[in-house]
Amino acid sequence: MDLLPSWDPNWKRRYNSPPDDLINNFYVPAFARSNTYDRAVGFFSARLLAAIAPSIDRFVIHGGKMRLITSPAHLNDEELEAMGKGEQLRERIKQDLREAIAKPIPNPVLADRLKLLTWMVATGKLDVRIALREHARSYALFHEKIGIFADGDGNWMTFTGSPNETLGGARLHSESFPLHRSWANEEQRAYAQEERDRFEQVWGEQVEGISLWKVNDWIEEPMRSTFGMREPSVARSRMYEFDEPAISDIPIPDDATFVPSLPDSLVLREYQKSAVNDWLLAGGRGTFAMATGTGKTLTALAAATQASIHIAKSDRPLLVLVIVPSIDLVGQWRNDAERFGFRPAVCHGTLRRGQEEYLKSVFSAARSSHGRRTEMVITTADSLTPRSANMGPASDHFLQRQLARHSGHLLVIGDEMHSLGTAARLAALPKNATMTLGLSATPKRHGDEVGTDALLEYFGKPVLSISIKEAIYKYQALVPYDYLPSPIELTEEESRQYRLISQKIAMAFGAGDEQAAETHIRARTRLIQHATNKRGCLRQLMAGGLRNETHQIIYVAEGKDPESDFFQLDETERMLREDFGMRVERYYGETDSERREVLQERLASGDIQALLAMKCLDEGVDIPSARIGVITASTQNPRQFVQRRGRLLRRDPDNPKSHAVIHDFLVMPPRPVGEPSDSEKRLIGAELSRAAELADAARNSEALFSVIAWAYEYGLRPAEHTWMNLTHEGDMEEWVQ
Repeated sequence: MDLLPSWDPNWKRRYNSPPDDLINNFYVPAFARSNTYDRAVGFFSARLLAAIAPSIDRFVIHGGKMRLITSPAHLNDEELEAMGKGEQLRERIKQDLREAIAKPIPNPVLADRLKLLTWMVATGKLDVRIALREHARSYALFHEKIGIFADGDGNWMTFTGSPNETLGGARLHSESFPLHRSWANEEQRAYAQEERDRFEQVWGEQVEGISLWKVNDWIEEPMRSTFGMREPSVARSRMYEFDEPAISDIPIPDDATFVPSLPDSLVLREYQKSAVNDWLLAGGRGTFAMATGTGKTLTALAAATQASIHIAKSDRPLLVLVIVPSIDLVGQWRNDAERFGFRPAVCHGTLRRGQEEYLKSVFSAARSSHGRRTEMVITTADSLTPRSANMGPASDHFLQRQLARHSGHLLVIGDEMHSLGTAARLAALPKNATMTLGLSATPKRHGDEVGTDALLEYFGKPVLSISIKEAIYKYQALVPYDYLPSPIELTEEESRQYRLISQKIAMAFGAGDEQAAETHIRARTRLIQHATNKRGCLRQLMAGGLRNETHQIIYVAEGKDPESDFFQLDETERMLREDFGMRVERYYGETDSERREVLQERLASGDIQALLAMKCLDEGVDIPSARIGVITASTQNPRQFVQRRGRLLRRDPDNPKSHAVIHDFLVMPPRPVGEPSDSEKRLIGAELSRAAELADAARNSEALFSVIAWAYEYGLRPAEHTWMNLTHEGDMEEWVQ
């Protein structure tokens, strides 16, 4: 990287426009040779930075950061005095910023460059603050103008006075400013030092009478949704060296569009292309029943993109509503959607007034009678569903009210669609959807045929089904795995409790008291999940070598041990830390989203050896670095183990793995004396059918023989449990049409 002095003698002591071209003769070479840019200015336009963005690509690639202090662009001193210091002023500034960002982008080159600026705001590479002169009862405009470019070798240069940081100021108006270079001579350095110190004092809020407001939180979401986002590009950083046409020379289309497109870097597998085509041929209705890790999200975004392009030909807007089961997936979907050029708006949890106003503008744009644009809103199933059963589309529920007003094209994408099958969530799904797309590795809801049928009715029949075996061995979308089940015997006391609870279950069913039976079944499940010998088995695994391994996910039971009254999460963490000196961290429901991202990165780097989880890693979260899974407890719901297996089998592009290993703890109740009860058969049948499913698709599929042998010991018969026949292809994960 060249340093600032390398442009000598081309740096001038004063720049005057005209005749100087401030963009090409000053800003472009300055950014190309700097790693920090600080600017205090009266008025600012992101479009000026966009005009010089090729050099900003290089600037950011070399670690560059920008700090910007500016005044509100649409207020004068009289208006500021009239508004005083109340909340009205803050809301007015927020609204002005949103409106400025929402202005039409005149050409695709500017649009691409504004994506880079959005990335800089989102990653903290561009920090923007509003400055105001503070008086006793009101504020006034901030008029100071200081600019500082600095390189990584201790050189800096400053300029003061004009211009304002706008495209018009740099290109159209008469502007003039002196330049002070720290390396030129002592006098120049003294000027440059004073101006640099002044900026630092204002930035650090050390100047009495000047107030600063941080605005990145105000502008990030509108910028993401209006411009999209991209990382800096080496290729783009060289564009200005090859006679790229000036922005003023690029023709401006009559109607700027906001339609996504397939990324150049996207490589879809043949089954993904077929899924998109079949979904379109079905009229934009259907389900992708794809094994976890086979690319459901990207396939769905490709389908949404093709639908957007098709609808844009009729000069009509499209609204895409993405519903995900958890907050973790909101960020993942947003990042993936931005690759396609979508500008997703996020709607979940309690919305602030500013967030509601911004979302209203998104829905309003999608309700336009014409226009080639696609708006996307990402929400969670909980946020879409009114809390009160009496709340309908015309209620006070913000999202439901906005959706009810929509009368145009609407595509609803249900990620992990099985989570939408409850009565309340089904009722919350928009009835005015013109297209629907369901996604799930396990579309069938465990023990809920009514909910399953309702989901199928809403989203449409599967247009693609990919089983776990196909994903691993046919398409090689997932890595193969070894399955190592460990039978866990109950202690004598646990066996006594197990038989006692089983008798209570039988008596409750005999008396027709299903509520009491369910209570006893939950108690027996808790007894099994917290079986004492699980700790000994986990200890043996760690002592046998797992203590030295990394990239592990260890699933533990929820709640307290019924005997010790200790949480299993606490006990497991203590044992691994204190007895084996392992680096482990918790990853559970109370872990906030930022903390989760940090933990995922630390697991990938090997900084921590294992994550301890209960259920929050069951759906949708991508942790491709995980290679070893230890399932000490699980429910009887097939969806849970399918999702957990999928977490481990994802391919890791950053650190490829040849295979994964799954250790599964199977609690074996006491062997029945005589014929086991129906309740016992259901319990052991569910536990062993899960084990059989995992064994059947594993590299060491011979583990299935051990599982079947255990089944015979407990009196299970192939006529009742078809997975014991060895030839049956299970449909837990694959939707059989």
